[in-house]
Amino acid sequence: MKIIESTNLNLLNKGLDGLWLRQQVTMENIANYSTPGYKSKFVDFENILRANLDNTGKNTKAEINEQIDSGNIIIRENENLSLRLDGNNVDLEKENLQLAKTQLQYMYTVSEMNSYFSKLKSVISEGKK
Repeated sequence: MKIIESTNLNLLNKGLDGLWLRQQVTMENIANYSTPGYKSKFVDFENILRANLDNTGKNTKAEINEQIDSGNIIIRENENLSLRLDGNNVDLEKENLQLAKTQLQYMYTVSEMNSYFSKLKSVISEGKK
């Protein structure tokens, strides 16, 4: 049972989970830049989440939250051909850009979550007066 049942908070939480995993996978790709035959991986959760929400036709908060929770975070292997002789397809520049982008998205999402709780705290403290 959740203490706070909020669609916004649920979306932010799912986003943080996906961004955290994306950061881990991107760092793994960077670490394996010199590994012969290594195929880079990527995390896909936004498209799956969007598809779940678009196809639901559900209107209640509980049904929407259920669809958010059921959106899986998937790690896929990049099948792009390698330009290197050793078969490794990690593009170091692309991975570093992805890492920076993911870190910014993560910080923004944490900021939004902090803002949500700050507003909630304000509502609770104002209600006591």
